[in-house]
Amino acid sequence: MADPKGGALPAAARRAASAWIAGLSRTTLAVLLLIILMFIHLVGLATFTHGFLLTRLTIPEVSPIYNSSHPAPVPATHSKAVVIIIDALRTDFITPFPPDPPSPFHHGILSLPAEMTAAHPERSMIFDSFSDPPTTTMQRIKGITTGSLPTFIDAGANFASTAIEEDSLISQAVAANKSVVFMGDDTWLNLFPDSFSAAYPYDSFNVEDLHTVDNGVIEHLFPHLEKGGWDVLIGHFLGVDHVGHRVGPDRDTMRDKLAQMDAVLRRVVAELDDDTLLVVLGDHGMNPKGDHGGDSPLETSAGLWLYSKSTPINHASHSDSYAEEEGLRQINQIDLVPTLALMLGLPIPFNNLGNIIPEVFVDEPENFAAAARAVTKQIERYIHAYGNAAVLSTFAECRREYAEAHASGVPVLAADADMNTNTRVLEALRELWAQFSVAHIVMGVILLALGVAATIALYLGVRNGGPKWDQYVRMALDTAVSAGAGVGSVAGTVAGIYTREPIQGLQVFFSVAVGTASAVLAAPLFVRGTWSASITGTLQQAIGPIILLLHALSFASNSFVMWEDRMVVFLLVSLALFHVLRALTAPQASLRLRILGFGILFAFLVRTLGLSTVCREEQQPYCSVTFYEANGSPKWSVYGLIPFVFMLLPRVVAIVLGWSKSYAGPAPVFVAVIWRAVVLLGGLYWCLEWMETWDGLQAERVPLVKSVKLWLARFAMSAVFGLMPYIWASSGLCLDIEREKDQTGEREDEVTVLGYGNAFGSTYFLFVLMGFALVQLVSTPLAQFVLGGAIIAVIAHLELTDSQRDAVLLHSSFVQDTAAGAGAGAFDAPRDAMVRPSFTDAVPLALLGILAFFSTGHQAVLATIQWKSAFVGFETVTYPWSPLLVVLNTWGPTALMALCVPLLATWNVSPRPNASVPVLAHTLQMALAFSTYFATITLASATTAAWLRRHLMVWKVFAPRFMLAGVTLVVVDLALLVAVGFGLRITSWKVWRTFKSVSV
Repeated sequence: MADPKGGALPAAARRAASAWIAGLSRTTLAVLLLIILMFIHLVGLATFTHGFLLTRLTIPEVSPIYNSSHPAPVPATHSKAVVIIIDALRTDFITPFPPDPPSPFHHGILSLPAEMTAAHPERSMIFDSFSDPPTTTMQRIKGITTGSLPTFIDAGANFASTAIEEDSLISQAVAANKSVVFMGDDTWLNLFPDSFSAAYPYDSFNVEDLHTVDNGVIEHLFPHLEKGGWDVLIGHFLGVDHVGHRVGPDRDTMRDKLAQMDAVLRRVVAELDDDTLLVVLGDHGMNPKGDHGGDSPLETSAGLWLYSKSTPINHASHSDSYAEEEGLRQINQIDLVPTLALMLGLPIPFNNLGNIIPEVFVDEPENFAAAARAVTKQIERYIHAYGNAAVLSTFAECRREYAEAHASGVPVLAADADMNTNTRVLEALRELWAQFSVAHIVMGVILLALGVAATIALYLGVRNGGPKWDQYVRMALDTAVSAGAGVGSVAGTVAGIYTREPIQGLQVFFSVAVGTASAVLAAPLFVRGTWSASITGTLQQAIGPIILLLHALSFASNSFVMWEDRMVVFLLVSLALFHVLRALTAPQASLRLRILGFGILFAFLVRTLGLSTVCREEQQPYCSVTFYEANGSPKWSVYGLIPFVFMLLPRVVAIVLGWSKSYAGPAPVFVAVIWRAVVLLGGLYWCLEWMETWDGLQAERVPLVKSVKLWLARFAMSAVFGLMPYIWASSGLCLDIEREKDQTGEREDEVTVLGYGNAFGSTYFLFVLMGFALVQLVSTPLAQFVLGGAIIAVIAHLELTDSQRDAVLLHSSFVQDTAAGAGAGAFDAPRDAMVRPSFTDAVPLALLGILAFFSTGHQAVLATIQWKSAFVGFETVTYPWSPLLVVLNTWGPTALMALCVPLLATWNVSPRPNASVPVLAHTLQMALAFSTYFATITLASATTAAWLRRHLMVWKVFAPRFMLAGVTLVVVDLALLVAVGFGLRITSWKVWRTFKSVSV
């Protein structure tokens, strides 16, 4: 884009670029414009994220090993350890103090820890360990081996674990020439690829499989226990976690799995020798649905059991300060790291932030003081290497308080002072969480704002350009190419100076994006009339921007963000009521009834969809979950609604197309046969998913059900990606041609084309149905019902919008005819009349996309991710398809609404010669309006997250909402590209082909 000296493009290159842009077809021009906007959005999001969601600073230093010149601070209590991780072992699964009433499915089943603690309290301890969010397995393994804190963005790395490069218990054990043997979750092998003397990894993401990993661990665990030759033996069981994801904690399956774990632990205890420490822990907990990843109390509550066969490890009775008074004492999960290191005679990992578990050391005051002091010195070394002034100030203040108390004669134990110091430093680092790059945050917000402004400018340019809209777009792109490079060069230089860093790849992209967006904004200066025609407008045109402004401003309040699902329903119903009120001004009774009827239907559907809810933790006790059963399992009781999806919904589509005589051509076969069959397969898949875990199903039938379920999904996917696109693209329009012959019956006298008035809309609507079938396949039963209701709501909005346009045309015709002295001709709309769509027309679709996200069982929290969708059509996690299926399940409803955007410009619009109705221009205008809505709320969420980055709720509310908004914007951009570049292009080609073959 720029020459080596940083200037603008050479004259020859500019002329070549201008000629290339001038030669592009209108459709290619529209697609290129959407690609450029997506590029601006992507770079803006990447820049902001780079500054806001930095990963935790990793210090590569390593604690020195113990030797004669650098001895261990306290004597080791054990020479060996067996570490058993039972994934998702919630504290109440092993506590002797279950809640009231206890669950028969997971309380009192894994009872060995409670029994041993009651029988041998000096050699057995149970703790409620707090696992720092995000509560995903990879981050928790990092925590229990390094003692470090995770960061918010680390949760995304749970699918792609990379080797740990910081100091850890594993690396310290290897450095001390200890043999470490591992078996179970293969995440460990990804994190510590060259650390184990023997390893038996198993796939960790196949949540459909409840037993393979556990059976594999058992197969290798006990032979190693018997033959010895190891110092640390690690077994990571996954069955409890997979049962939680599969059916939730309140099922017989969970009781059976916990009973199996209890039997395994009893056998392990029986085979332990006197010099081996047993550590049993959960890496995290699970919520009532069996999922995890967030920060709710049940997700962060993980059980921890320490057991020694002969050596006492619980000396709490020697110190009243640490005596257990009621229930289980809560500790930080990372407190296990320094405690286990000292018990095994290993150096504490350099990045550790955990404290010691005092019960282990308080029997000897000297040992207790030495252990606490060793942790304090290690944390002091770490925070000096980390170099944060606020944390260093906290540490210095703690030491100063202790010195002043000691000097004044206040009896403060040195060990207590060290414990207090370590705790306060940990809290300071938790608040800090991660460093922010304010420079990148500001740059990202600026670019996102430029992207919004550029999209609005393009919307106005296309809207006001009329039939010559492409002249404005070509001018905008030509300006971007010729002038954007120069602006980008300047912006890149300024960015490099401001951040005081060498210009890197991100800054290059940022520079180009800023230049491009600035050039697009400058283009209206060269095209007359771009802004002037947009100054005036009606209330109908203003209500959409007002709704967007209110939605954007709501992101400044954590309460509005937490209750956004309810707020979206309110905004949609308000829009519907506005249209109902406008029905009174329609010039004909029939139009008034149509507008009134479709407005009320739209409001009713929105309220009905809003009844499907998944509550955030912060919404309790004012929210009632309806998407799941009371025990958190999927709401299988809605299977009675499935006939609505695969029987009634195709019938509704047929009736709607029949209104415009468009249920013709390929439509009957496509809708009533193929689409209905694919939707039926999607419903049957989830029926078999439920049946597979049904208590009444015989065990020997389960493999058959799994196989049938698998192939049903594969048949449906094959139809969606193969059969349906082929039939849709190769068939004609949804038209029916009637030929009437003269009285002799020999010659055709008249040809009537039925469905011509909706040739564009009906044909494109079949394309939307393909997208619906794909999203429906990866959605649970109630979500399928929600999707069906959303499609009917889209139809209601299309008919409502079309009726309002008819009312405008009739009113304009009446005014013109009255002015001309016409009488009988009043209300006869001219043949070539048209009404340009407005921004307000796109707003209900955008809000429907957001409502569909919430109503299909999602919230802006990690815990609502529906992992089951990763296995639709696959037996195990398969890259890249499984992650894509999860994305489709999460953002598919919103993408489906984006696919519907061209219908706003094509519904009940008949093809006319010489493109007198600019279908492509109107579609591009609506696509830009739709993109503007999501770009604006993304900008609002980014701005508020940055402004409130030290807010108490930033990582709980604002950061997750920004991440949701950012990904949604990218998904919307991609869906609009598919809609315009593929769906509308082929639809237009089919219309053009029909024009050549049929004479009207």
